[in-house]
Amino acid sequence: MTTLTFISDTHSYHDTLTLGAGDILIHCGDFTRYGSLEDTQSFAHFMAAQDFKYKIAIAGNHDACFENDEKNQAEKILKDHGIIYLNDSGIEINGLKIWGSPIQPAFYNWSFNRERGADIEKHWQLIPDDTDLLLTHGPVFGILDVVHRGINVGCEDLLKTVQKIKPKIHACGHIHEAYGVTEKEGTIFVNSCTLGIRHAKDIDPNNFPNNNRPVVLTI
Repeated sequence: MTTLTFISDTHSYHDTLTLGAGDILIHCGDFTRYGSLEDTQSFAHFMAAQDFKYKIAIAGNHDACFENDEKNQAEKILKDHGIIYLNDSGIEINGLKIWGSPIQPAFYNWSFNRERGADIEKHWQLIPDDTDLLLTHGPVFGILDVVHRGINVGCEDLLKTVQKIKPKIHACGHIHEAYGVTEKEGTIFVNSCTLGIRHAKDIDPNNFPNNNRPVVLTI
């Protein structure tokens, strides 16, 4: 059995978290506020100090340095701290085939935006059919993707891919107000947003303990 701990959308408030211990710690993106190398360094130091055998991260729409001309520096920071960074790539740990992608449907002028349809579908076509654990920054359409306006904003093409390959777990973040866990058609869906508010600029660190707990699953 492998214990998985999921967090996401910490936006540089990771130091307020107490995570305990486990086998694999996974961050589903938006670990910086506005994508600086300084924020990345702070996050990497935090992750390296956690009592987990493996640490995995994907980027999110706020993590600009992982897509701009600082990309190589940003990725090296994570690697130097023993963090496995997945970007349309995969790894196998404890027999679990894990795939991660930072891509989400176009969302304002942020990082890792792709237009719905062919532009984003080519990323989902890279996901191996035998994936056990799928990590994406954004959710699939219709599952843990409802924003405060009451509409679904997840990706329809990603949903089709998940329905086809049927991973054991699909974990995401991105939509803060859609935090939760649910199961459909044999797949456990996780939205692991740590911050329970919509925007990083609204964060009150004094209220951070009242935000969402890490999601812990054993498979």
